[in-house]
Amino acid sequence: MALMFVVNHYIYKSMLFLSVGGVAKRTGTRDMYRMGGLITLMPLSFIAVLIGIIAISGVPPLSGFGGRWIFYNAILDTEVRLPLVILFLAGPIAFLYLFRLIHTIFLGQLKDENRRVREAPFWIVLPQMLFVALLMAFALFPGLALRRVDAYIGHFYPNGGLNWEGLVISSHYGYWHPVAIMIIIGVIFTTVFAWLLFVNRRAQKVKQFNIAFAAERPFRPETTHFAWNFFAPYRKALGFLTLPLATRFWETLTDLLHTAGDLGRRLYTGNGQTYAFHILAFAVILLLWGLGVQP
Repeated sequence: MALMFVVNHYIYKSMLFLSVGGVAKRTGTRDMYRMGGLITLMPLSFIAVLIGIIAISGVPPLSGFGGRWIFYNAILDTEVRLPLVILFLAGPIAFLYLFRLIHTIFLGQLKDENRRVREAPFWIVLPQMLFVALLMAFALFPGLALRRVDAYIGHFYPNGGLNWEGLVISSHYGYWHPVAIMIIIGVIFTTVFAWLLFVNRRAQKVKQFNIAFAAERPFRPETTHFAWNFFAPYRKALGFLTLPLATRFWETLTDLLHTAGDLGRRLYTGNGQTYAFHILAFAVILLLWGLGVQP
């Protein structure tokens, strides 16, 4: 499991950094709200980002799912179930928030200043495509890396290794067939894509248009990007998760400190006579306490 995550992390993080670096180099900016519509101008960078996001979120059919599948089996061998639920939810949530990278940079309307943008330089695109090929190969043939490691670990944990039947990896709880999973996901994707093309076959193409702001420059130009407020639907569906427990804890603690500060300011008003009274009262209390009299 650790090896799967390490290999995947190295490949998809390298892909994403290279892709974003290529986009920043060609557009001359790091502000995503200055981008948009680059899918037709930088298709290879788009493919690398899409494959990287699928891998990092651990959803089928790429090898990121393979690491999670092994993780599921390891958790099921224990008596705890909460990590299983968290791991299951982490994948789709990771894909949803990482999709903003595609949604903001590659989709939507193309900016006028980016109409002549070209694909990233060859020496930036080449390693991305190599990483894409590696991810696909590792997803189809996980035994390339896992078999030897699993055999070595088997010397120390005879009952804890993976069961190999060709390309199929099985356990007490099921099996992982990389080729079958790739085929199933491919058929589902092709079917949905064909259905969308059929439904939108009569869609009218609309030329790009400019947006006017009543002759005034917007105070916050990022709000004019079509992907502004991207997370609004997420907040509506998962509003109870938008404020994590830690955030609520610190906000509550801050409110308590502010309340305590307001009470303290009622006693320490900055008035010298009030402070003199406090000192006198404190001295009287100490005196009574020293004489054994309870105040």
